[in-house]
Amino acid sequence: MTMKPLLTLLLFITSLFVTAAKAQTNGEAILGKWANEDRTRVIEFVKTGDGYEAIIKEATDRNLIGQKQITGLQYNNNVYSGTLRLPKKRKTFPCTANIEANGELELSAKAGFMSKSQTWTKVK
Repeated sequence: MTMKPLLTLLLFITSLFVTAAKAQTNGEAILGKWANEDRTRVIEFVKTGDGYEAIIKEATDRNLIGQKQITGLQYNNNVYSGTLRLPKKRKTFPCTANIEANGELELSAKAGFMSKSQTWTKVK
């Protein structure tokens, strides 16, 4: 193999890795299904316009399946911010989400001075 085709191949492979890395750093790492700590709920993050939302895919209460759990999620400076909806209480709260170094999703919601966090694990 001559050098020119080899260099072209190496450049192509490098560009694929760079593209994949950008997809993971521009917010798309959150896409896919995530299970809560006790595995009673699975949500799926999907892209909607320039943001993300999470739809309940599995739940112990079957009436919740298909409902939106998180809406208006925007990615900025490695943090996602949006609105968490509690369907049973018919309330919404501001929320943030961070993907930790270990790959887990730390989801936090605030209500006044109170806040609550949960750790979610990516479903493969």
